[in-house]
Amino acid sequence: MSDLSLKVDNLGKCFKIYTNPWHRAKEWLQFNKVCYHQPFWSFRNISFEVKRGQFFGIIGQNGAGKSTLLKIITGVLAATEGTYQLNGKVLSLLELGADFNFALTGRENAVTRSKLLGFPPEYIQSRLPEIIEFSELGEFFDRPVKLYSSGMKARLAFSLFAFLECDVLILDEVLAVGDIFFQQKCYARLEKLIEQQVTIILVTHNLATVQKFCDEVLLLHRGQQIFLDAPKEGLVKYHQLRTSRSTSTFSLATQKKPIETPEVESSPDFFWPTDENLMTFESSTFNSAQLLRYGMCNEAGQISTTFQQGEWVWFCCEFLLKETIAVPLVSLNITNKFNVVVHAKSSYQHQAEVPALVEGGSLVRFSRQVKLSISMGQYVLGFGLGVMDESIYQMLNELPQPEIQRHIRILDVYNKVGTFFVTIPYGITENSHWGICNLAGDCQVQVVEVSDF
Repeated sequence: MSDLSLKVDNLGKCFKIYTNPWHRAKEWLQFNKVCYHQPFWSFRNISFEVKRGQFFGIIGQNGAGKSTLLKIITGVLAATEGTYQLNGKVLSLLELGADFNFALTGRENAVTRSKLLGFPPEYIQSRLPEIIEFSELGEFFDRPVKLYSSGMKARLAFSLFAFLECDVLILDEVLAVGDIFFQQKCYARLEKLIEQQVTIILVTHNLATVQKFCDEVLLLHRGQQIFLDAPKEGLVKYHQLRTSRSTSTFSLATQKKPIETPEVESSPDFFWPTDENLMTFESSTFNSAQLLRYGMCNEAGQISTTFQQGEWVWFCCEFLLKETIAVPLVSLNITNKFNVVVHAKSSYQHQAEVPALVEGGSLVRFSRQVKLSISMGQYVLGFGLGVMDESIYQMLNELPQPEIQRHIRILDVYNKVGTFFVTIPYGITENSHWGICNLAGDCQVQVVEVSDF
């Protein structure tokens, strides 16, 4: 067998967009001598290779062309240009439950689907016990699929494909469905398939999955191949595309050159990432100050977008002042997917040492280390810059909070600078907890014997 499972060479897909349904018929009746459509390229010039036994990830924002690419590779759609070659037995799970016959039971669907995929009847019968056990459908396995919930359909679909032998398994965002316990089983099964040298191609928006499992990642953006290499660098570029204020007009050829920042020797007591561990923030609007760069780094100072629960993380930002201000105040803000403020704190609440006056044209750098004792999930990072008179700053311990806040002048607020993921480590640790955050403290358990019980 070839060492390559998939080879894609300059692949492209163009759709014809008609303003009127009759225009399609007119164009066909005139043998395409008159054009009534507008061409729309879903993607173009896509080239990559996937080796046997590799876990390959495809990421990108909605509309980047990911699902269309998979549909071409699996033969659902025909390519407009370019070629591709798949080697070995291929199974593709693009839409959970889309190919099920809702009138048939789960067992009947499993048998029917396996026959359509070319597996003999005795093979699927030998695999049914594993499929039934993995799906945890119980008696519903012998009930019509029309009675299934979306989560039950997900269990049936993944369980079937995960236990049919293949050389290449293609998955399109299928692990986003189902409860967390079933997702854990799915990931464990994928690890088993990797050990068996099954090639896995996965389209997903879950960056934590990409960082943990993928050997290589392809980043698509508006039909363009932006990046093809190691997951860590790919996730950073994906993160920059998602959080850039100028993504609506993003172009590799027209991207603005970032403002040059001078090399400054930091104090040994002040943490500041190296340039390669900082990300440029692009914004077309700003007031008295402009956010230039920011960073999310682990304890070693290396850039990352995925951290473990309880891990210490550095959040940093750099503002360019457009005017002279008094005491600068920098705040860090973390919100969850429900827009709940999980954590927000300003430098004045730390009573950080800052100058009484900062000249316009200066850079204000902020660095804060945070222990992520929060629940797993995706979070949004924000920064803000304010100013306060020196006289008030010197009286922080003497004034009530409402009075202090009344003297703060907000210069700029950036609520959606970036996103990061928090994952749960294996086993029980001191950071294990339920709820939004982990509150510091200890516990005791006492057993008292009662003789008259």
